[in-house]
Amino acid sequence: MFLVIIIRFSYVYCGLCHIKGKGKSKEADCSSRGLSSVPTNLPGDIIQLDLAQNEIVKIPAQAFIRYRTLQVLILDSNRISYLKNNSFEGLGKLDKLSMFGNNLDLNESYPLELFSPLVSLTTLNISGNMNKTNVPNVCYPFFGKLHNLFILAVDLSKNPVFSMSGLNQTKLNTLFFNFCFLDKMTNNTFVDMPATIVNITFTGCTILSVTEANFLSPFPSLQILRLIRVCVEFESALNILYPFANKKMNEIKFEEVNPGYCDGSIRSPMAVTITAEMMKYLQNICVQKLVMIRNGIVDFKPKSLLNHYHPECFKEIEFSGNRFSIMNGFKLKELFTLILKVSNLSTFKFSGLMGGIPYPRNDFNRYPLFNKQRGSLIEVSVPFPKILTKLILSNFVGFQETIPQNPIHFMNISSLQHLDLSNFRMNYFPEVKFNGTNNIKYTDLSGINSILYSRRKSIPFLQKTNILILKQARLGQTFKEGTNIFNLVPSVTKLDISYNYLWFVPNDAFKSNKNLRNLNIGYNLFSEIPIAVMTLSKLSRLTLVHNSIQTINATLRNWFDLQNERMKTKLKLNLVGNVFKCTCENSDFILWLFHTKIIFDNKQITFKCSLVNGTVTNTRRVYEEFHQLFSHCKSEIWLRVGVCLLVGFIAFTLPLALIANFRWRIAYFIYRTFKKVVEKDMKSKFRYDIYLSCADDCLGWVKNTLIKKLENSWKMSVCIEERDILAGKIRADAILQSIQESRNIIFIISEAFRDKIWGEFEIHRAKYEKYTRNLHKIIVITRNVSVENFPLELGSIINDVVLLDWSDEESDNVWDKLRMTLFSEYL
Repeated sequence: MFLVIIIRFSYVYCGLCHIKGKGKSKEADCSSRGLSSVPTNLPGDIIQLDLAQNEIVKIPAQAFIRYRTLQVLILDSNRISYLKNNSFEGLGKLDKLSMFGNNLDLNESYPLELFSPLVSLTTLNISGNMNKTNVPNVCYPFFGKLHNLFILAVDLSKNPVFSMSGLNQTKLNTLFFNFCFLDKMTNNTFVDMPATIVNITFTGCTILSVTEANFLSPFPSLQILRLIRVCVEFESALNILYPFANKKMNEIKFEEVNPGYCDGSIRSPMAVTITAEMMKYLQNICVQKLVMIRNGIVDFKPKSLLNHYHPECFKEIEFSGNRFSIMNGFKLKELFTLILKVSNLSTFKFSGLMGGIPYPRNDFNRYPLFNKQRGSLIEVSVPFPKILTKLILSNFVGFQETIPQNPIHFMNISSLQHLDLSNFRMNYFPEVKFNGTNNIKYTDLSGINSILYSRRKSIPFLQKTNILILKQARLGQTFKEGTNIFNLVPSVTKLDISYNYLWFVPNDAFKSNKNLRNLNIGYNLFSEIPIAVMTLSKLSRLTLVHNSIQTINATLRNWFDLQNERMKTKLKLNLVGNVFKCTCENSDFILWLFHTKIIFDNKQITFKCSLVNGTVTNTRRVYEEFHQLFSHCKSEIWLRVGVCLLVGFIAFTLPLALIANFRWRIAYFIYRTFKKVVEKDMKSKFRYDIYLSCADDCLGWVKNTLIKKLENSWKMSVCIEERDILAGKIRADAILQSIQESRNIIFIISEAFRDKIWGEFEIHRAKYEKYTRNLHKIIVITRNVSVENFPLELGSIINDVVLLDWSDEESDNVWDKLRMTLFSEYL
């Protein structure tokens, strides 16, 4: 049996290491095992050995001589500081070697012939090893025998010396300086580097002087240049592009290139204004991908940032995380001029702006694009590059007034598939028209108030959207107004409405979304799964992470199982972040978690779970101790039945005359007796007799009259939000818990009740507790309220409530009705 298991799963353990694969594809995972030396008991034919995150200090001679077929060797994050000349002897087939994050000194730790045996090596990573930043000169190791070396990742010292490195004898193509301590970019820095390099990345440099123009001249074939978090004047960074003027490049990326990121304890970019002089070299380069991210750009002058002599070369442009605006005359004109020339542009990202110029509402628009003649607004035409497939215009703050209220016409939109307008602040959602075929499949409108467009019958660019993202879109207010926003996206297959603080979804919310397969309603306030999901016949993934769900009722469990059988792929249910209740009432739900064939995001099914005594554990532990935890559940049910029958027999055998003459005394006696006996034996969870909800205009009457009667005369415990819910708690959770712990609920409906912040939530929660038979009575007392101010939410359960009309004048008859209603449960 053991041999069969090894053959089937193709893994075995050799000492502390995990061996996977078989035949000529064996791999050894010895990472994070606390090893202090290279293991010698592994299979000799492994092709990959991972020794990362151990305690190895030195690599002795012939340490890997046993593993001659090795192709990948990982020695990252050890404490290696000592290597021998023949440490890697026998590794003639090694293709990749990584010694990232050790203590290897470039001057001392690399013997001259160290890399000589590695004749097949193509990738070498020895970065993250430099601790000394003030060494006068650092002579780099000899790489001359690595004739096939293609990718090298190494630290760049303050004063690098490459003259003895032998890199000119290699085929080096890509160079990563992921840890850069260079402080001067001079013409002689890379004079001894091979001319074959086409890809260079600098990360974390702090340049203290003006860069020299021929800094990158030793790399005439350079195609990709990336500067990431390099602390240098932006103008100096642009000057190093001098050698590539009138040449072709694949990518130029400047990310966080600004001296402000290395200045002071609060690191933020200094303000940069782009001029034509600064852009003179970049403008002459035929570059396919231009990326400028978080460089502190606050403005640009005419014929600078948007002026290029080879616009036809652009395939992707990204200006993100800066602070400049394009909403003035010459900038807008230059942008549209550029758009008409970038014939091969497929991706345009322009996001993270922090300012804007207000769009005039009643005055003449000074932008000539938006005007045909003074005093008249016409349809705005916005040109698009013909093959543009991805457009991102996100995180615009301060542009509320820049959106014109006349229609916007998108031209040449047929190729556009991805549209991201997330967090684009606006007070008006424009009417968008376009020519050509609508092929937009992905739309992100997160952060835009959904009320701005939810009432429209149709939005053309949403008609064929398959993926719609609506995070932080204030959907709760839209649902409250009775608007079905999802009618606008009939073709949607994936919908994300997370982070909207939702606690309910209308039952018919998804009636138009027959193709919806993936629904994300995570990070909201749901206490139960919305019934609306049961209308989604093609649902294959439901995300409910980080809500307030305590259980899944039997109806939904059965539907999930049926849906799982109908779908060709297994239904996936994401529930992490909820705390379930592991009680007798939910015991069937706990069993279902482990018996269903649905796939959960927590594969071990160790969801958080709260026991009756308040202890938080996990569902797997509860399942394993199921009999011990829930063995008393059935006996408790019989106890309830027995007590109820006994009390009923006693109540019906009392003389009718005694009931007629002393009905209130008898009712009160039975109520008190029943409460003491039943609640003691049944371990009742009720903390309050009544949860009372009222608006501010009735608060005085409630405290001075109603509460005194209920608590002092009738001896009932009452929970009032203003008095009993403490500050500091999450309001929704506190209200939810108080209603769960109350036997009855009384709503005082007055003119101001509709303005109560938590009124609607309390009504929805009362409905849920009533239908689950936890709540005995819902009593509605009206106080001089007009018909139009009566909450519509109570209309759906009007047959299940006791309605009392209570005017300002006191009446014994109304007090009797209220008392009879509260005590009738026990008569």
